Amino acid sequence: MTSIVPDPALKSFLEEATARYEGELARSPNAVAYLKSRGLSEDSAAFYRLGYVENPLPGHETARGMLSVPYLTRSGVVTVRFRRLGDGDGPKYRSVPGDPPRIFNANALLIPSDHVAICEGEFDAIAATEAGIPAVGIAGVSAWKSYFARCFKGYRAVYILADQDDKGQGMEFAEKVAEQIKNARISPMPAGHDVNSFVLAHGPEALLEQLEIKT
Repeated sequence: MTSIVPDPALKSFLEEATARYEGELARSPNAVAYLKSRGLSEDSAAFYRLGYVENPLPGHETARGMLSVPYLTRSGVVTVRFRRLGDGDGPKYRSVPGDPPRIFNANALLIPSDHVAICEGEFDAIAATEAGIPAVGIAGVSAWKSYFARCFKGYRAVYILADQDDKGQGMEFAEKVAEQIKNARISPMPAGHDVNSFVLAHGPEALLEQLEIKT
């Protein structure tokens, strides 16, 4: 069984990769423009340590030209996923082969709050968190593991933000997760939207209003 805790050598490699790709982000106008199109400022990109793979480290060669999205925890970087710029050719996402599924933005679980949101995807989790709702991301329905449910005990409400810009996968994801979490509340996005696009189109206040969260 693969350990979910990276060994020290791997953690050192992941930190090196994250730092390198962070530094390469500013040198890619296309990557910076893409992040801005998703509503992410330079400060946001820096906070989440997003990067761009211009000169990949060994093992990351297939991610050249993609965004790097590190999974940050209190103990450091535990994995890095890669996201294609826009709607070009090739896989939309790449993960490190053999790496077990993990929770993106796990640090949101450290924020004192009686509610939390679960999103399908890293950028949706960032959008919800920046709207004022502590949120984590899961990389699709197959990446949800039953033991993740332990992380959401004790919350008054766990909002499952379901994408509606697909062919039903968003609701499939939401229903699978909600079955395993007490106090789960599925909140579908309006038709044609995921969390990120909804916040971009209507503002963060609209998401708070949909969930009836008062700030």
